Amino acid sequence: MADITIGLRLKQINRLLIREIDNMLKKYDLTFSQTELLHFLSVNGGSQPQKAIEEKFGVSHASVITLLQRTEKKGFITVTVDENDRRRRIVTLTDKVYEYFDEASEQRAEHEKRMIDGFSAQEQTDLKLLLDKLYANLLKGKEC
Repeated sequence: MADITIGLRLKQINRLLIREIDNMLKKYDLTFSQTELLHFLSVNGGSQPQKAIEEKFGVSHASVITLLQRTEKKGFITVTVDENDRRRRIVTLTDKVYEYFDEASEQRAEHEKRMIDGFSAQEQTDLKLLLDKLYANLLKGKEC
């Protein structure tokens, strides 16, 4: 790895990860980003404000709007205006999610397991800590 920068290696891993997961999800007509959105909603009660999604994924308002529109068009979510605050949009899972969720979640877990194959529990913990630290460092640079 001496001749490959950390940034390049991360980009290679990201590209490979998204390509593999997108291929697995084709049969559900979903993308990696859409599945991450559905998972986020699922583990947070099935419904979240759009702003929470923007903050969780660290992406622009415009990117989230595009993601939501495409996912809603496929019938996996609904986006409604909050009755108490017309400026807020609420994103909610539909029942269609549950038609695929168990199998897709299983595939996601298998993929995650494959990524860390051969890692000890300590190495997994260390990797998560290092990635979190790298992420935090990059967020600091974003504030400049």
